[in-house]
Amino acid sequence: MKKNYTSVLILLGGASILGGLALKNIFEYSSVVGFGLGTVFLLFSAFFAGKNLDNPQSQ
Repeated sequence: MKKNYTSVLILLGGASILGGLALKNIFEYSSVVGFGLGTVFLLFSAFFAGKNLDNPQSQ
């Protein structure tokens, strides 16, 4: 089974940014936490995308 984490991590990154913006009236630092988590998810997504480019056998 092919494990493609890139698309899942992109969706999680977007969802965490949107969640942080949606909760900004409830929690004081939710936008900072949301953007931080979103950045981490998008960096991991870029890492796995680069890893898939190096390994053409998994396609």
